[in-house]
Amino acid sequence: MYDVAVVGSGPGGSTTARYLARRGLSVVLIDRDTFPRDKPCGGGFSESIMREFPYLAARQKEFLQGVARVGVLHSPNRMIVLKGRVDMALALRTDFDHVLHEFAIEAGANPLLGKRVKDVLFKDDHVTVSLSDGSTLDSRFIVGADGANSIVARKADLHRRWDPSAITACRVAEIPAPTEDILGRYTEDLHYHFFANLGGLPGYGWIFPKRETINVGLGIVGTHAEGLPRMFDSFVRYLKRSRLLPDSPDLSRARGALVPTGGPISHTTKGRCLLVGDSAGMVSPLTGGGIGYAMKAARYAAGVITKAIEHDDPTTAGIYDRLWYSDFGHEFEQQLLAQRIFTSSYTDLLFEIGSRDGRIQEMVSEAMSETSDQELDVKRLVARTLLVCLRSALHL
Repeated sequence: MYDVAVVGSGPGGSTTARYLARRGLSVVLIDRDTFPRDKPCGGGFSESIMREFPYLAARQKEFLQGVARVGVLHSPNRMIVLKGRVDMALALRTDFDHVLHEFAIEAGANPLLGKRVKDVLFKDDHVTVSLSDGSTLDSRFIVGADGANSIVARKADLHRRWDPSAITACRVAEIPAPTEDILGRYTEDLHYHFFANLGGLPGYGWIFPKRETINVGLGIVGTHAEGLPRMFDSFVRYLKRSRLLPDSPDLSRARGALVPTGGPISHTTKGRCLLVGDSAGMVSPLTGGGIGYAMKAARYAAGVITKAIEHDDPTTAGIYDRLWYSDFGHEFEQQLLAQRIFTSSYTDLLFEIGSRDGRIQEMVSEAMSETSDQELDVKRLVARTLLVCLRSALHL
């Protein structure tokens, strides 16, 4: 019997497995894919991850694809562009996830790859996991890091399905391009772009230029996402006309994904089960980014599971909810409010006001790039917006 079965070897799962294994626990790390594997994602995250998880620095050359330094935000009517100088680290998820997976194995986690979890049965003193090859394994705890459609969350009765309004359907392509072409289009500062409410629909588009690829994506809230591939093709045509993409981009690797953007679920632990990352809804409602949240939650999950096993008391794992929420849970409330504001009919007006004030542009850029050490303060943003309006009215 294992101490812990971790399902899913993305950033949340691999980080959980690494910390658990380093604490001397026996860990099995299960993933339906073999590694390295691709993951449809923008691959942008805050450089603060390198400070939060300093062991990443030793292998950052293997996954870091540059640092984009200027964020460019486009209004829904495409008439207004806001810019802010805010750094964002860039990676290919194939490389980043592979490095994290190897860190977990080096720490002592046992990888079980190419096998899908078919069922999870919770018993009084352990958990039984049934796999797609017909085999089973037992563990004292289980961690669900298996994404938005988490089978672990369903079997633990923590979460069944996302409401269409709380999920964003995305289509993403990592487009190969010569480095010279990328620098010519996006400068040495690697300007990254966000597009608000494309086609008047709630959601966003993005461009993240990297060392040898251009990551292009479109995310539309589930209630409006019918025909997403067609909308993505239209977005790509717009980008080509705007000279932000080459005339014949290779879209052969375009893939779809579902991202929970309605905020985290109310409970992320139950008995011998804990959820981290997308399976728990730990994703920014504003940008769809969740790498940093998943890794932070993973560290807390590993800590409480270790204590629960040491004291032979699974109920002690219940503090997990309080730990991650006290760290970053309140950020989702602000982001949900900002999401409602930036997907409203007033978005173009907000962009017009923001174009008059450098501090507003900086605040919004920090929020979109997820690189500020401070959470987005929507009240302060609104207050600043009102101040700009007042100054304009008084001609100050």
